[in-house]
This record gives sequence, structure tokens and C-alpha cells, in this order.
Amino acid sequence: MNNNLEQFETRLRVLFEENLIRLIPGMHAPRKLFDDLLGAMHENARAASENRALAPDLYKIHVPEEDLDDWKAHQDILNEMADFLHKTGKSEGYEFNHHPTLVVLPQETIQSKVFYLDTSISPANQVLPDTAAIPNNERPNIQDEIPGRAFLIVGGNENFLLEKSVIDIGRHSENDLILNEPHVSRHHAQLRAINKRYIIFDVGSTGGLFINGKKISQATLQPGDVIRIGMVNLIFVQDITSENPTTAITIEED
Repeated sequence: MNNNLEQFETRLRVLFEENLIRLIPGMHAPRKLFDDLLGAMHENARAASENRALAPDLYKIHVPEEDLDDWKAHQDILNEMADFLHKTGKSEGYEFNHHPTLVVLPQETIQSKVFYLDTSISPANQVLPDTAAIPNNERPNIQDEIPGRAFLIVGGNENFLLEKSVIDIGRHSENDLILNEPHVSRHHAQLRAINKRYIIFDVGSTGGLFINGKKISQATLQPGDVIRIGMVNLIFVQDITSENPTTAITIEED
């Protein structure tokens, strides 16, 4: 590890140790999460070719349901951890299909641990042709196009069923999915069902739309994709009807 990365890690460790005690109720060893994430990255990397190794880009932190709100209130710290994982992985020769994302979910069963992790590697992006979102006065509700049993896990603890061919997401009360969070635009994103797949569009938001940590203008969703709108994470769940990977049009940062 080079000197610059070591200094960056030292600064982050100080930040995490100061803040994770507030983040994790009753945690006496806040460095554990930091080290467990690094360990999970190394243990779950896989060979993509003779000279390439892919590291996980989605890290799910499963916590007791009663602690969920405390964790979610510190998403900014988790985002910094994701940045560090990305920088560390790159320095060690790993590649990522997407910028790492950390998402907090409730534990499905009662665990003795404060938290546990699992990871996955998301499909690589492919470019789609540009398609504008559908205005209100032009939207059909074509039931045959809607994927079966699709829903979003909102913030790790609420399911939102996707039962329309066009679904608006934003802070304004006229949206189908209302996200009352200050970093979410009044009209932020739109989901559109095409050939039994959902495509999500940024409809001119201020903060942007992110899929698996990458800023995009539109993307065809794949089960397990993590959508970030403002500070809210949405996980897309759907019966698999196609082997096509997630496709997206990325936005170049200035």
C-alpha cells in the first residue's frame, strides 16, 4: 500500500472510530465493520480472466431491525467507506463493474451478532439507446408489459409493489412512490415497463440517479440492482424473465 493510501486509511479509521460508536448501538470495536468490509472484498473477489480479478461492488449489511434506523441515519459514513473500498481495491489490482455500494438491511432471522455481511458482483453495464421518459398525458397502462411480481425494497424495510407500466418517483405528493427526503427532487425518476422489464429514467433531478453506485441517465433494471435517489436506497426485486444484464447510460462527471 502506498504512503498516500496509508494516510487516507489512517484518516478514515479515525473518522470511523469516532462515528461508528454512534452508528452501531453498543459497539465497543467500531473498527470491526471497517476490517470486515475489507475482508469481504478480498474473500469474495473472483477471477474474470487470467489477468483480471473482479471485486464485489454490492455490500449488504444485515442489522437487527431495532437498530435499522440508527444505521440508516449514518448513510454518509457508509458512503465514505464505499469510496475507501473502491480506492483500496483499485490500489490492489482489483476491478469493479460498478463503484461499491453499501446498503443496510434488516436481519431475516435473529442473530447474536451486531451485524453480518454478504456481497455480490453486479452485471457489467452495456449502453442503451437514449429514450425520454413518458409525460403524464402520454402514458399508457399496458398490463402485458408489466414484469411479474416486481417490487422495490425502500430504505431496507418497506416493500413497494410495481403494478403499473409507468411509475413516477420523487418528493412531490403526486408521485406514485413518494420519497420525503430533502435530497430527493420533486420529480426525480420514472420507471417504465417495456417487454416485461423495468427501465428507470432520471427526469431532470438535481442530485442525480445512481445504479449500483454509478450515476446514470437511464438503466434497464436487473434483480438485485441498488438504486440510490437522494440518500434513499431502493433494491429492485423481480422474477427473472431474461438473462440480459443491467444496461445503463452513464453520466460523465464534470
